[in-house]
Amino acid sequence: MADFARTLNFTSANEDGATELAALALTPADHVLCLTASGARPLDLLLGDPARITAIDINPAQNELLRLKIAAWSALDDTALLEWIGIAPSRHRLELQKRVEPSLPPASREFWRRRKRTIAAGIWHSGRWERVLRLGAFGTGLIRGRHIDELFEAPTLEAQARIWADHFDDALWRGAVRILSRRWFWMHVIGEPGGAFLPEPAASEARLTGLFRRAASNFFFRDSDFATLIFKGHLTPATALPLHLQPANIPVIRERLDRIDIAEAGLADLGTRELGPFDAFSLSDFGSYCSGEVYDACWRGVLAAARPGARFCERIFMNPVAPGAEIAPSIRINEPLGAALSRTDRALIYDIRCGTLCPP
Repeated sequence: MADFARTLNFTSANEDGATELAALALTPADHVLCLTASGARPLDLLLGDPARITAIDINPAQNELLRLKIAAWSALDDTALLEWIGIAPSRHRLELQKRVEPSLPPASREFWRRRKRTIAAGIWHSGRWERVLRLGAFGTGLIRGRHIDELFEAPTLEAQARIWADHFDDALWRGAVRILSRRWFWMHVIGEPGGAFLPEPAASEARLTGLFRRAASNFFFRDSDFATLIFKGHLTPATALPLHLQPANIPVIRERLDRIDIAEAGLADLGTRELGPFDAFSLSDFGSYCSGEVYDACWRGVLAAARPGARFCERIFMNPVAPGAEIAPSIRINEPLGAALSRTDRALIYDIRCGTLCPP
């Protein structure tokens, strides 16, 4: 966990910002608490026009990544931004970085000067998870080949679901998922501490295969930037892009960057930090890294910093942990909305838990 808490684990976007915006229904008066991770969700949430976003992470490297992205959005035009970040090809990212550096705080400038290779390679594809996805996409491409193109070119959802069933959802795919569902693989191959909290492999295998089946019937994979990363390993300007990188949205986000504050903190700290109060919480899948005891401690921190009626959006990945009996009465889950958003969430691998909070 110590290594995981100081390296770049996430650098792209593995969640669907449209889901967050639909779940949180932000207003111009809202103060939002958002877990930083790759910085994608804080930037996406600016499209909801909130008054303020406070992004927190216990990993200083992830917060530095958000500072870097904010500086790049400020300093670069739209074309240069896609080159610098790694979506468009470029041989001069280090030159572009010189234009970004003046917008960085001094400590952040030094942090990134020590990581020139990461900048030169394109920050978008440089995280621990992005390397895993790239490796997985390479292996899938070797085995499935042309069927990936068929999947992404399906004319209808019915055709896409049929291609998935005929050419992907088979014994080989389920066997690969079974390996990915084992704790040792997550902890010792990926280096992902959340592996300690995985359910038994059979349950994880059933969950993941079911989520991909659901996705194949509910939206086109070609319209999902995360599906593109999973199956093709990289994004280009011609593929699906997350909200904050879509051409129509970049100028809007650029105008609102000063609404983001960044702090090193965890959810459980919120009751003792003067960061709130908050009207909305974008919580990602924090339960993936929690025992039941720690999970409830995080919720106590959230409730301590929440205004009455605050909205929340939580993602459930592999560890389907639920609030304990002491916490549950203060969390009003909107099950119909969560179910609807789960079906259409273009990040494929999550269930959505959302609703409102009633702090004690």
